[in-house]
Amino acid sequence: MTAAATTFTLFGIGSQLVLAAFFAARWWAPDRALPIGGVAYSVAGLGLPLGVWLAIEGQSWRLWTGPLILAAWAAFGATLDLWRKVEWRDPIVPRLFAPFVTLYFFGQMFLWWPLLDIARGAWAVFMVLFAVNTVLNLVGHFGKRSSRPT
Repeated sequence: MTAAATTFTLFGIGSQLVLAAFFAARWWAPDRALPIGGVAYSVAGLGLPLGVWLAIEGQSWRLWTGPLILAAWAAFGATLDLWRKVEWRDPIVPRLFAPFVTLYFFGQMFLWWPLLDIARGAWAVFMVLFAVNTVLNLVGHFGKRSSRPT
């Protein structure tokens, strides 16, 4: 595996692990969720230098697109949640919800899909982590213990 493919794979799996910690904290340790959310946005923001590096190195668009989309999600999300502290989830503000969810979803998918050709084991791990993250995220929003609409 090339350095570019290894870095891409580690970034994808690492971002999923940080998101799992954040979504789990929202459920089991709500007082820790906001700082971990900041870390999740920061880690996702590393997609900007990674995506630029992969593009400059001449890697396929399939490798640099996901990190760049995830970085855009991180910038948008951090602006709303950390800097401006906009309550846009409850009630849902469609003009903010739509780009947030679109950037998040496609950032994740463009990190996951290329893994099938790079390392099938990493692809499977990413899929399991994404499924766990999705369940934890939904429970965090709609579960009875949710104390903050993040």
